[in-house]
Amino acid sequence: MGVPDEDKLGTLCRQDMNKIETSVTAIRTAINNVNALIGCDTWVGAAADRWGNDIQGRMGALGRLFDSYPAEENRLVTEAQKKQAEMSAPKPAN
Repeated sequence: MGVPDEDKLGTLCRQDMNKIETSVTAIRTAINNVNALIGCDTWVGAAADRWGNDIQGRMGALGRLFDSYPAEENRLVTEAQKKQAEMSAPKPAN
């Protein structure tokens, strides 16, 4: 099995990242749909407030994680291409 060239490697990485982004979009949509169903009168009281604060905190953390994907994608693709270039470079003769 040969080593893919840098352009092909970048394409493969981006295809994988696009699959992740598709999943992220589906999760964001599901979260928005659930939030739309839960109104202020769905559940009231101290337990509801604690649960609501907890879920909003978790959703905020998840949103920040999702927002970090584009920069991480670029970093990973660049790193993979750099490693690919190193692997493809001619080796010095001994």
